[in-house]
Amino acid sequence: MKKLIIILSLLFIFTAEGLAQTNLFGVGWEINIPNNNNYVKKTSYAGGKLEYRHFFNKKFSAGVALNWTTYEQYLPRQTFTSSDGNKAVTSDFVAQIYQLPITATAHYYFIETDLFKPYVGLALGGQYLEQSFYYNVYVSDDNGWGFVARPELGTIIKTNVLNKWGFLAAVNYSYSTNKTEIINSDSFKNIGFTIGVAFWQ
Repeated sequence: MKKLIIILSLLFIFTAEGLAQTNLFGVGWEINIPNNNNYVKKTSYAGGKLEYRHFFNKKFSAGVALNWTTYEQYLPRQTFTSSDGNKAVTSDFVAQIYQLPITATAHYYFIETDLFKPYVGLALGGQYLEQSFYYNVYVSDDNGWGFVARPELGTIIKTNVLNKWGFLAAVNYSYSTNKTEIINSDSFKNIGFTIGVAFWQ
């Protein structure tokens, strides 16, 4: 999975470098809060984002984005039962989730200025989700792909019109159809906050 992130990161960089000044390349740190399960509730600070946007005019852009997040939480002794009810495990656990959305994006900008660009956006695509339970010397895991939708509200801020870089800040809500039989769940949801920098060409 790390090789996939490196390859896609290089692809974003080379694509952005080969295009005109109506293009933006963004790099951000992501903080994510899971909000739909009863086992991992701890906020994750281990996340990031790479994105590319092409501006058709000052109001609209479209592009691609790659996000990743790792969640980890210790769970006190409890019993987990399989979805078919035939298996049960009682133990304390360490739960880990690895989240990787790859999406196409579209953004609408409310104000046509170069210094301050508040926007609303939507990202749609696929999400790889890897969920693991570690207990004693054993591990139960489940991974796969699902559809993901990520509406976003944010802003781009430049300190000078002549600068080729600026700051990014955004909040998003993510809903995916990733399923896991470990806890009998058919979706994964989280709220994310992005802080980063943007570069124009």
